[in-house]
Amino acid sequence: MSKRKIIALVNLLISGFIALMISMFFAGGTIAENYTDETYVAPEFFIILVIWGIGAIFVLIQFYKDLIPYFIISLIITWISIPIGIKIGYSMTT
Repeated sequence: MSKRKIIALVNLLISGFIALMISMFFAGGTIAENYTDETYVAPEFFIILVIWGIGAIFVLIQFYKDLIPYFIISLIITWISIPIGIKIGYSMTT
């Protein structure tokens, strides 16, 4: 396995874990928002995982292409997709 593929897989694991933790935090609500016994107060924040998944597809596609610019762009897309998902989640709540 080439170094680029290993970097892409490590990037997917790390950014996926961070996207999962952020979406669980926002969906569960903070202490001030979660005054009910519900587990997920704002489930619309799971859109973060959907947007990240779209970015992850670009990383998986790069396994079949050997273009360096595409590799760098696919890594950036996975990290940019997390704040984009947060903004979309906030816009869905209001």
